[in-house]
Amino acid sequence: MNHLIRTIPRPVLTWLALLALSFTGLLLGEWFGHRPWLPLLVAAIIWVKGSLVAHYFIESHTAHPFVRWLLRVFIAVVPLALVISAGLGK
Repeated sequence: MNHLIRTIPRPVLTWLALLALSFTGLLLGEWFGHRPWLPLLVAAIIWVKGSLVAHYFIESHTAHPFVRWLLRVFIAVVPLALVISAGLGK
């Protein structure tokens, strides 16, 4: 099994992980509805997805340190905004 995973290109594995995280977010919303902790979990999923995209598709680990920092801030601000907007809705 480990040999099979090594033969699959890394972008394909990353894409499959992004799909799995997207379906996980959809299923969590379907199963748990409007629980107060759900936006935190969805924000964490969005943060992981953004980190995967930045690392494996944008290749932020090879960028200038300022660009890496800027990407990290952007990836952190979006889930934070989601949590804040969910909290303001009540």
